[in-house]
Amino acid sequence: MIAADWDAFRAALPATGPLMGLDLGTETIGVAVSDGFRRVATPLETVRRKKFGVDAKALLAIAEGRAVAGIVLG
Repeated sequence: MIAADWDAFRAALPATGPLMGLDLGTETIGVAVSDGFRRVATPLETVRRKKFGVDAKALLAIAEGRAVAGIVLG
């Protein structure tokens, strides 16, 4: 789901579960993931950008492996 604003995003999320933050650069994508209670986010990995499909596959693997509840673009 893509939310139009923060209130809609917050309303769509479950009460707990990690969030994944993405810092989209021209050559890399920085990835951070929060704890399940969303108190602290930790830098996790930097994905070197290649092609959209390759990048999306890498990000989805991280999201699935960490049971991410939502993704935030920064």
